Amino acid sequence: MLFGFTGVEISLMIVGISLFGGILSGYPVAYAISGSAFVSFAVIAILNEAGLLYTLQEIDGVMEQVPVFEGGWQKAMLSTESTWAQGVFSRAFGGNVETLLAVPLFVLMGIALERSNIAEDLLSTMAKLFGTIPGGLAIAVVLVGTLLAASTGVVGATVVTMGLIALPTMLKNGYSKSLATGVIATSGTLGQIIPPSIVIVLLGSIVGDMYAIGQENRANELGVTVLEMLGEPAVLSTGTLFKAAFIPGVFLALLYATYAMGFALLNKDKAPPVQLGEPDPYRLLSYYKNNPWFLLGAVFGPLIAMVVFWIILVNAGLTGSEVVENVVVHAPMSSGNLAILVIVSFLLTLAWALRPSYSLAPIVSGLVGVVLLFFADWFLVGGDATGGTKFTYYFLPGLLLIYGLKHASVRLMEIETLRVVSPPVILIVAVLGSILGGVTNPTAAASLGAAGAIMLAANRKLKDKNQSTKPVIWASLAIIILLLTRGNFDLRMSMENIDFDNKVAIAVSLISYHVAVFGLLYSCWILVRDKIMSGIINETTKVTSMVFVILIASLFLSLTIRSFGGEHYIQEFLQSFEDPRTLLIVVMIVLFLLGFVLDFIEIIFIVIPIVGPVIYAADPALMPPTWITILIAVNLQTSFITPPFGFALFYLRGVAPPNVSTMDIYRGVIPFVIIQVIGLLLLWNFPEIITFLPDALPAN
Repeated sequence: MLFGFTGVEISLMIVGISLFGGILSGYPVAYAISGSAFVSFAVIAILNEAGLLYTLQEIDGVMEQVPVFEGGWQKAMLSTESTWAQGVFSRAFGGNVETLLAVPLFVLMGIALERSNIAEDLLSTMAKLFGTIPGGLAIAVVLVGTLLAASTGVVGATVVTMGLIALPTMLKNGYSKSLATGVIATSGTLGQIIPPSIVIVLLGSIVGDMYAIGQENRANELGVTVLEMLGEPAVLSTGTLFKAAFIPGVFLALLYATYAMGFALLNKDKAPPVQLGEPDPYRLLSYYKNNPWFLLGAVFGPLIAMVVFWIILVNAGLTGSEVVENVVVHAPMSSGNLAILVIVSFLLTLAWALRPSYSLAPIVSGLVGVVLLFFADWFLVGGDATGGTKFTYYFLPGLLLIYGLKHASVRLMEIETLRVVSPPVILIVAVLGSILGGVTNPTAAASLGAAGAIMLAANRKLKDKNQSTKPVIWASLAIIILLLTRGNFDLRMSMENIDFDNKVAIAVSLISYHVAVFGLLYSCWILVRDKIMSGIINETTKVTSMVFVILIASLFLSLTIRSFGGEHYIQEFLQSFEDPRTLLIVVMIVLFLLGFVLDFIEIIFIVIPIVGPVIYAADPALMPPTWITILIAVNLQTSFITPPFGFALFYLRGVAPPNVSTMDIYRGVIPFVIIQVIGLLLLWNFPEIITFLPDALPAN
């Protein structure tokens, strides 16, 4: 043994040195990873043939030297190459292909929105709204970062856009360089945790298998089957992870905004209030006795009350459904309908609060519809009711809802802030609503988001040229109808006996489908005509190719580690920790340190497959797999802002003015790295923040 290390330990060192050397060489990451796999394999093979790499094993009572490549380097190479080819094939055509298809669709969605200049409108509007309070511009950046994260999920585009628009404005108005750069770089990374998130999609393609393998290993040790041990299959879907990630993402955004406000209150000269527009252009405060707290109470009070009511129903088991002894038991209230009623009620009360001088009759009618629909769902419509039964009981309340929403939307669109915010918010509700409501899976929701983003971009271009947007609007309505029919009717045309109500729903769906397709094709033609589509497709192809080439290269590196027993060695080391929480702490610390030098994609595809079967073998009652995964995702998000190799820092450095140095950016992100650690500690100690939505909402 060289220097007292075993052959496996020295081989792991060689792989680590090759990997970090390749990344630091400046070559593209995919080439660096695959090159480090080839180089490290060659070095290990040479040292193995020279008899320098071996382990001591007891054979027939005698300690003997066993080479790390027991069958020689030729056999190890053939085994690695064949397994790599099978792995690439399974990635391309295997069970996870549908999950990975969401990656190019979500990327297309984000780039299409970025090219439609929505970010610029959001930044300017939010700056006017919050600029007059200390630290208001920083809070505006956090809010815009949150909205862009939930609608685009593309970190690079978000950081660059906010760096180009918000950073000069903040510096011009006397904001500290460190605060301005830190809040922009960090808010841009929210797209890595708030759904739709590429990190969550890629993790979902890996950890589902890791959870199944880990629980199967635990069941084998106990001498039972997984179904006997857990009472249910060991399944962890990407849709469940999306639900689990939503609240933690918003929670982190609140921590960022709180820090920005606290910094401004303690350093008023470094984050002064800025007057960018008339503070109250709609004279709202006069209706609330010039007291802004009354206005905030009128806007957010009903929403808070409804969310509390929702939480009470969930905790009491009065909403949703569960499987008891292979029988689906439905609670009195549907989870999906309850979520819709909360959203509709908020829109109605918001229109009431922000346009108090208008007639209350339409708003009251809408609220009456909310109450009627609630009681109809609770007392008249069972969880297993047919689509026709639902339509019968929901028809009258639905008409009242539509009547109220029509007037509420017109009133809300009179307010510039809501008019700018509404396009991404509508897309967020459509995409996340279809996932969180259990209507469809993330891949189908990604296709919906991509189509919606293209139509939003086309709608923006048509408005800029004062052309009719009716085809896009009709297509959007058709998509809403498709979602409603999909969630309430059985649309399978292959059944022998189709009920009349399902036949009607199928006919309506077919008509809506063709209207939606026409609107989408028309939107594509608009973007092609204005020479925007080619840029969207090119950028989407670049990002998607980068992700999948790194996936393939990472698989080869992982198999290189497996070839000399490195994977087994690491797993044995991790299994030496008796307390699973201690083991998870060790893994989280390692991931945090790796985030300083590795990108999240390399960590997901290289590190997680090695440590996953061990950390996901814990008892899910003690350590829920969703909780573990979201902790990892937040940790990976931190890798974007950790100096010196955080990608967000490079993005911001590329667009920052000359008077902003690299050290200014590093100093700016350090407090937010600390906030990330605080956020991780809070999520660690309060796992309900992560597990609430998956437990409260229906399965996909």
